[in-house]
Amino acid sequence: MALLGVIVVVHGVVLLTPYADRLGSASGPLMIGYSVLMLLNQTLVGVTGSMNWGMGGGMGTGMDGGMASGMGSNITAGMGWDLGMVALAVLMLVSGIIMTNRRGAESGM
Repeated sequence: MALLGVIVVVHGVVLLTPYADRLGSASGPLMIGYSVLMLLNQTLVGVTGSMNWGMGGGMGTGMDGGMASGMGSNITAGMGWDLGMVALAVLMLVSGIIMTNRRGAESGM
């Protein structure tokens, strides 16, 4: 997700420069793609309740599976939907749809 965030920021900066014309009609679909990936990630995080996919959902277990296992589950238990990220993804989706429709309307005239 960090890589996607960097790509989205770079795309946004390019849109504010004269190089925006080079993106042409690809900018709207790219925004839609970014937002779909962000929404899918938030759905995955919301369903699993954890962002620690590779660590078994916790911070690791001790020799007896006691304290560290319980601590990991307490930390990840509060992780779920990030409503700010969902709102940002929805705004990006709407923006991408608007950008795509405007490009289509301009080329059809």
